[in-house]
Amino acid sequence: MKKLRAVVVDDQRGQLMYASRMLRTSSFEVIAAVESGEAALKFLGLTGENDVKVDVDLILTDHDMTGISGYELLLELKKSELSNVPVVILSADANEERIKKCMDGGALMFLEKPLQAKDVANVYNAIVE
Repeated sequence: MKKLRAVVVDDQRGQLMYASRMLRTSSFEVIAAVESGEAALKFLGLTGENDVKVDVDLILTDHDMTGISGYELLLELKKSELSNVPVVILSADANEERIKKCMDGGALMFLEKPLQAKDVANVYNAIVE
């Protein structure tokens, strides 16, 4: 089974480490775990501060973050050269309006926290299919 490269974004350190661990125990290599949307954009080379492009198969981001939200990060990614990289949004508040907005914005999936092993398997399968 091919390991997919993932970037995890969450401004709550405990949630960041938990999601990273869940991905690592499955079929993902977590190449970065960052605590803000701004840090994710910088790591991915989308801020103009560097031109290093990262090979990534998944961006898993929390929705509710200080600064750039997960939804705003999704929109930035979809208008960049990384527009084809799947983005999965996580949130403890999975109301219908929020889910629709994220899916309409181009998210691959919207998952309710906490991330479960079955969710990780579903994400993997959706990417490799």
